[in-house]
Amino acid sequence: TQIHFTVAIDFTASNGNPSQSTSLHYMNPYQMNAYAMALKAVGEIIQDYDSDKMFPALGFGAKLPPDGRVSHEFPLKVFPA
Repeated sequence: TQIHFTVAIDFTASNGNPSQSTSLHYMNPYQMNAYAMALKAVGEIIQDYDSDKMFPALGFGAKLPPDGRVSHEFPLKVFPA
């Protein structure tokens, strides 16, 4: 079985301010947030079924430079397992 795993991250304002602990995107220096824990848990299993172990990552809902318009899909980075 071969599975290709792609990650999409929601950057919309509906998740709250990432600098506040109530946000789903809050970056606690001492523990992973719920998003990071879910991605890690799924990725650790899926990586065994992905031959190149490279996971494309897309973002959506962010205001991107240079004009600050909201983008509905943009590449982030490829993360090796």
